Amino acid sequence: MSVIGLNHKKTFVVLLFLACLLNLGSPLRAESDKISFENLPEGTGKELVVGNCTICHSESIILQNHMDRKAWNETIDWMQREQGMWELEKKDRNIILNYLSKYQGIDRRKDTKQQGPSKNQMYEFDYRSNPL
Repeated sequence: MSVIGLNHKKTFVVLLFLACLLNLGSPLRAESDKISFENLPEGTGKELVVGNCTICHSESIILQNHMDRKAWNETIDWMQREQGMWELEKKDRNIILNYLSKYQGIDRRKDTKQQGPSKNQMYEFDYRSNPL
């Protein structure tokens, strides 16, 4: 076998190996995305919550908080002021607040002993980091 033929064979094997790695990575990444967002309830606004909130943190922190609309709004203000969150369009912010107050509102609280955060305590909870 010539040196040129051997180099082509090595190149082919390396490319095949890289293609396999890329192919394995896609389902794993898709699976982690599925796991990351499957716990949020289906409803109008879920896509905006996923697209704007889970960029910085996982859905777990959302699911652990139960606040009324005013408190969710104040939390968004805090994230924009202190955490560098971007400005939301008024329509999108309204849809996000509707979603959060409906599905993560005080009346949806699973633990009746929890009275909700008096100050922004969002980082006192245990939650999964964003898989991205």
